[in-house]
Amino acid sequence: AQSIFGVGVTLIASTVYEFEMVYTLSKTAGTTSHTIGVGFGGTATLNNIFYELVGVAAAAAFPSISTPDVFNVVQTATNTTMTAASALATRNFRAIVKGTVSVNAGGTFIPQFTLSAAPGGAYSTLAGSYVKIAPLGASGANTSIGSWA
Repeated sequence: AQSIFGVGVTLIASTVYEFEMVYTLSKTAGTTSHTIGVGFGGTATLNNIFYELVGVAAAAAFPSISTPDVFNVVQTATNTTMTAASALATRNFRAIVKGTVSVNAGGTFIPQFTLSAAPGGAYSTLAGSYVKIAPLGASGANTSIGSWA
């Protein structure tokens, strides 16, 4: 597993967070067939996690309009394969991820990607990729924010 952003965040115990990530992984060398998976690592222990990932895998630069080929709803922090196998030398994977995570014991939370095999060329996270995370409330408190009742 490799960190998508090269960093993690420290989350506090007994808190529910919302998060959003937009990123592109890109490589320009290597033709060993492999898949790309997404997951979360770190030292925080989780009560639960739920996220939706919409992604596009492409052999070259992305067209201005592209139809997503990955729609996935995930309820685990462990690695989940998101792409079909590819042996292309040039490959890009762009994803939009939104979800929530409920933290039991505080610690680090690290967005990660995992390759099924070493492709022969390293993936890089492209400039402009980002992650944001914000607390929503106490775990299990069913707290309403705003005018919801």
